Amino acid sequence: MDIVSMHHGKHCVPEWKWNVPAGCHPGFTLWSIWGGEGQMKLGDNCYRLSVGDVFFINYKSEVDAFQSEHASLDVRYIDFTLRNPEILSDLPEHRHFDHFHFVLELFHRFRAAEERNNLEQMEIWLRALITEYQSKAPVSSGAYTKPIDELCRMFQQQPQHPYDMSELAKSLSLTTDHFIRIFKQERGITPYSYLQRCRLETAKTLLRMSTLSITDIASSCGFSDIYNFSRFFQSKTGLSPRKFRS
Repeated sequence: MDIVSMHHGKHCVPEWKWNVPAGCHPGFTLWSIWGGEGQMKLGDNCYRLSVGDVFFINYKSEVDAFQSEHASLDVRYIDFTLRNPEILSDLPEHRHFDHFHFVLELFHRFRAAEERNNLEQMEIWLRALITEYQSKAPVSSGAYTKPIDELCRMFQQQPQHPYDMSELAKSLSLTTDHFIRIFKQERGITPYSYLQRCRLETAKTLLRMSTLSITDIASSCGFSDIYNFSRFFQSKTGLSPRKFRS
């Protein structure tokens, strides 16, 4: 892969919309959803946007995207051009990552390298992102895969909600034990552990990328007070929220 140019950008503004006619962009874009909700149309394919969605856009078809009026999109992207664009001709246009924290970290490292004008490091992290995008394993297709996928998206988008696992099980017409067992078969961990992981990754992102107070971040991640949040965060990372941010 012979990279000619690359650039990091973001969209996070009220009433945001985006339209690019087919063939009107010279390269490619890796386009990722870090927060909020919206919709995107790529040619004839329509997507409901949520945290964990990543798109590889080649601009052969028209791109049309907009955000929900109640949940502004936080989009991070990398535009890049290649001397040998045919090398990426087989990439799918969309992937959804349940474990999105690794993708976030790669975007963060690319942006940090760009701020230092370190082209060599930028290329390393862009290549790593494309490799991660290429190598994502296909999802399973069991009877409960789709509803479990929807629950995972809900956990990612609304980690602050006080979820009741027995109510979630009832919504799928399952006992709580059966629900937990099926969820673990689909995701490898229990639903509560998955929710805690979403809360942790949301906290990391907000600490790193936002100016919210730690009290507000605790509330955004479903914790009733800063003390419980700090104990949870330190038990998972070895650092207090304040030290992690600094």
